Amino acid sequence: MVTALFCDLVGSTELSGVLEPETLRAVVLRYFDAMRAGIEARGGTVEKFIGDAVVAVFGVPRVREDDARRAASAALGMIEALEELNDELEREVGSTLAVRIGVNSGEVVTSGEVADGTMVSGEVVNVAARLEQAAPPGQILIGPTTRLLLGAAARVEPVGSLTLRGKRDPVSAFRLTGLAPGGAPPDTRPPATPFVDRSGEYRWLTDARASVAARGGSRLVRVTGEAGVGKSRLLREWLAELIAEGALVGSARCRSHGDEASLTPLADALASLLRRAASDGTEAAGDALPPAAGEDWDGAYEVLHGGLLADGTPSPSLGATWAAVASVLAGLSRRGPVVLVLDDVQWARPLLRDGLRTLGESLADRPVLLVCSGRQAEGGPPESSRAPDLAELRLEPLSETASHRLAAALTATADGGSELSEEVRRAVVRRAEGNPLHLEQLLAWAGDGADPAELPVTVTAVLAARIDALEEAERAVLDAGAVLGRRFTTDDVRTLLTDTPHEGAVAGALGGLVRRGLVERVAGTPPTHQFRSGLLRDVTYQGLSKRRRAAWHERLAARPGTGAAVTAHHLEQSCLHLRELGQRGPRAEELRSRTAVAFVDAGRHALARADLSWAADLYERGLAHGGPDDVWWTAAAQGLGESWIALGRTDDGDALIRRVLEVSAAAGDDRAHAHARLQLAVTDPEGDQGTAAEAARAGLPVFRAAGDRLGQARAYVRLAQDMQVAGRHQAAGALLAAALGHAMAAEATPERALALGALAVSLWHGPTPAADAVARCRDLLAEHGPGNAVATVTIGYPLANLLALRGHIGEARAWLTTADRLAAGLGYAEAACFGPLFAAGVEMCSGRPERAEPLLREAIDRCRALGATTLHASASRDLARARLARGLAPGSWLTDREPGALRPADAADHHGVRALTAAGAGDTALALALARRAVAEADTTDSPISRGAARLDLARVHAAAGRGVAARHAAEAAARMYEDKGHAVGLAAAREVAAGAFGGAPAPTVEGELR
Repeated sequence: MVTALFCDLVGSTELSGVLEPETLRAVVLRYFDAMRAGIEARGGTVEKFIGDAVVAVFGVPRVREDDARRAASAALGMIEALEELNDELEREVGSTLAVRIGVNSGEVVTSGEVADGTMVSGEVVNVAARLEQAAPPGQILIGPTTRLLLGAAARVEPVGSLTLRGKRDPVSAFRLTGLAPGGAPPDTRPPATPFVDRSGEYRWLTDARASVAARGGSRLVRVTGEAGVGKSRLLREWLAELIAEGALVGSARCRSHGDEASLTPLADALASLLRRAASDGTEAAGDALPPAAGEDWDGAYEVLHGGLLADGTPSPSLGATWAAVASVLAGLSRRGPVVLVLDDVQWARPLLRDGLRTLGESLADRPVLLVCSGRQAEGGPPESSRAPDLAELRLEPLSETASHRLAAALTATADGGSELSEEVRRAVVRRAEGNPLHLEQLLAWAGDGADPAELPVTVTAVLAARIDALEEAERAVLDAGAVLGRRFTTDDVRTLLTDTPHEGAVAGALGGLVRRGLVERVAGTPPTHQFRSGLLRDVTYQGLSKRRRAAWHERLAARPGTGAAVTAHHLEQSCLHLRELGQRGPRAEELRSRTAVAFVDAGRHALARADLSWAADLYERGLAHGGPDDVWWTAAAQGLGESWIALGRTDDGDALIRRVLEVSAAAGDDRAHAHARLQLAVTDPEGDQGTAAEAARAGLPVFRAAGDRLGQARAYVRLAQDMQVAGRHQAAGALLAAALGHAMAAEATPERALALGALAVSLWHGPTPAADAVARCRDLLAEHGPGNAVATVTIGYPLANLLALRGHIGEARAWLTTADRLAAGLGYAEAACFGPLFAAGVEMCSGRPERAEPLLREAIDRCRALGATTLHASASRDLARARLARGLAPGSWLTDREPGALRPADAADHHGVRALTAAGAGDTALALALARRAVAEADTTDSPISRGAARLDLARVHAAAGRGVAARHAAEAAARMYEDKGHAVGLAAAREVAAGAFGGAPAPTVEGELR
């Protein structure tokens, strides 16, 4: 941060026509001497003379807190000095001089040396030159940043927005007419910030916790305020007392720098809470917490241990993670009130903020206090109109009285005096305007021996000056820490300073930085420090050259054990800095490619861990570094397209994957082409890529040849699903076993869950007896379910229907509740269609078609919005059956799709529904023809449910036509198939039809019938 000054003579050409050349040269030299004296007297450096112009800079070679004031004072002094010189020139040569001056402040690139005649460069300098050109003779124009730095000390007149040559946007300018005198602070180094004037806010938090304990219900508290106002300090003091009392407390801070998984802050807070819960000597927190009725503590802890606590991802799903967090917090709350604090939530990812909005609701009957602290203007803490108890504690700036008490405490000496004068402390308090962080930093700067003439108005300028005044080793360590982020380890700093003179001085330099109040130690191992404020880290980072940042970020990316996302972040920063420097050529190209590949790897990991929003973000950032001509582009585009489709952005995802299809075909990339074709065939089964089975058959040899386990898992799943709609569930089972093996080898959670869910569907519809199928589903859950909510959902829904067809309606509904709760947080848009579909099946088994109908209408609406045509057709047929079961016409809900386009299982269902509809309308001939076609289609399957349902439909058609013997015969055949399956509900329905049909009795209603 420097201030540049341009001063130029006005009318020098006319003057040369009046004065003899030798006299003119003498006059100009006297002018230069006067201007130089004014600049150097105030600590500025004359960079160069250009013709009649003087170029000076304040802030090189050392930044001072009042560089802007020094430059302004120099400019005013130069005008005064010229007036004195003009008095002499008028008497001696009969002529006078006039100048105009421009002053501007900001960040520049500087060499720190004058050997090449150029010390600074950049836009700040250019604007200063343009302001000088726009100034009238005898006047000084300053830029907006200089005006801000001068604060109340400057007497200015607004000039308005000026259009300056070379600047696209207008620049606000001010005419400087004078400066107020400043004060003089002595040296000090403040201790840690005392806790001042927050007793009311402290009691408020204490009362909030007491309220939670008294009523046994959760509460969500937002602590808000501007940066540096003391939110973290308040929470630190309050939490320290709670921890000393042995309370169950967990806390963490959201970070604004570096890449991390969406829920890493939540993981940090929960980990600290569990450590305190285990402090009584048990091996794990869960050992001391026997679960309450209906709660699965071990299962919840295993979910968190395998995902959130491992790497901050919501693995195996967002819903499972939040459910497990709620379960753990609820379990811990049986010991007493639990407090979970997240600080700086303005930096939290949407996935975390959105989840916090509902966590309180799921803990409405538990004594849990959720505290979120952040700036109200930057994303902010969570809000929810449905939260059980939402309250906000807004911290205002300290009063002037409290600020003086804080300043006195920060500058107090051992003998009760003060290291700073009362005058200086009052000046600093005025500048800080009630912000404790600003006040602390301003006092620290004054105590470091800065020029007491004036204190800067902005903390940025104060911090830049403090940083520039550090010893060389301390500055190097602070710079390295800034590249690492807000928090950094000693070893990581040494990594960046390897082979430098400061490599062995890291520990000592960190001690000095702690004493200066710039960084603070963080408890734990390895040895860790953090910047006292995010602003301090930002100012330090911006003070580094882009070339140095680029080199250090690249070195950090190469650290062993660095995660894919963090590697991608550091490579991206290096790449961007080199790009800003205008670097081209093989070196920059190679870095760009490495950056993109790292993002593809990170996106693939996030997608496999079911963190969809993070995956989409990573893939998008990767795509920003290249185009279709790059070898990695198809992988990035495919991943982003799949993420978008899973998130419900189907049109965007399809369009991107179609582009992948074109690019991969042109490049001869068979593997990428096969993946793209398969995805498009799944999302648009009637499109130009053929069916999913066709695309899978074409892609499977390609995936095998490439050793692509993920591709093979996807292909086998789609082939198995094709067998399922054909009603060949035993054949599907073999394919799904292969798919599951490949998915597990690829560590692909979504494909693993897809295979498991399809296996459960075949167990439900296939020839396996229902009791054995239920047992097999439970075995699959035991093997794959713990820590994997996606698998729990995909198995749980079919299991609920298996239980329902056996007549275990209560247990079936319990499984639906579990699956719905977990599915709600998966993030997969298609999951929203499954819940009501499976719930409707349970209601039909329970004999309540009136409850199934609204569920099916909901499913149809969701399928239509998502473009899920296959699910839409199935839900439409189910809705038609539900209405027929109520004695109502199916109406437009019966699909109009031509039955010839349907596979056997769907065709049998379709013909059966239409047969019942025709029978109800009195068209016996059509009804019988359709019912017999349904039986013929069903008999090509190995599904007892499909075959039994088709014969039961035929029996009802016969009964409606008064054909009692035929109705009984068909119903008894259906009963045998249902009995073999163990389908108790279907068996009861078939026997009812058989009994009612004996002797040609009137046909019964179809209430209670299951497809």
